[in-house]
Amino acid sequence: MEKGTVLYFGPESKDTDTLSSLLEREGFLLKSSDEIDIAQDMAIREKPVAILVNIDEFGDDGWLVCSELKDDLATRKAALILLSEGADENVKIKGLESGADDFLQIPFSPRELVARIKAIARRVAMFDNKKIRVKDIEIDLDEHRVRKAGKPIDLTYIQFKLLYLLASRRNNVFSRKEILEKVWGKKVYVTNRTVDVHIKRLREKLGEYKYPSQYIETIHGTGYRFL
Repeated sequence: MEKGTVLYFGPESKDTDTLSSLLEREGFLLKSSDEIDIAQDMAIREKPVAILVNIDEFGDDGWLVCSELKDDLATRKAALILLSEGADENVKIKGLESGADDFLQIPFSPRELVARIKAIARRVAMFDNKKIRVKDIEIDLDEHRVRKAGKPIDLTYIQFKLLYLLASRRNNVFSRKEILEKVWGKKVYVTNRTVDVHIKRLREKLGEYKYPSQYIETIHGTGYRFL
């Protein structure tokens, strides 16, 4: 049974051939291209569960397309996994703060990458066929939309997952470590600062620029909770 399509943008190699075979055994179909400028159109057409980008190959164009993929309502639901050779900490943080869901070093283990894709696909599936409402916020997981007092709010994929996590367990205090694991995953390299930055941006999207927040409360020394 086919579980979905995975898109790969970058040069073909022995590892990508192995990756294609492993994904096929798991029920996924890998489609690839070495043209990053068609990524968005291809993602809209194929509706992939994951998009893999060899960020070393495309320079600034690659970063721009990755940001567009996560900002576009039609493509943001697909998990974005960046691949890079010799990427330092700053590059990894830049990628994850731009909305990437995972970052893998080249050369990578095809088996490990398949395992990560499966884990991300499971997390994405958790958001299907659900709708919750807290205060004047409505989160529609079928349409992947958020509304405040009936008006749509444009969130990135990470912001959407973060809001859903907090709002679905209202009044539960989440530590930064828990948020990192549940939103980005246990094996993803992200710092506590990344969580704080995303919380700040999410609050702004909800229309809050001053303290205290009526939606997301900071529990000093611990983490955050949705009021």
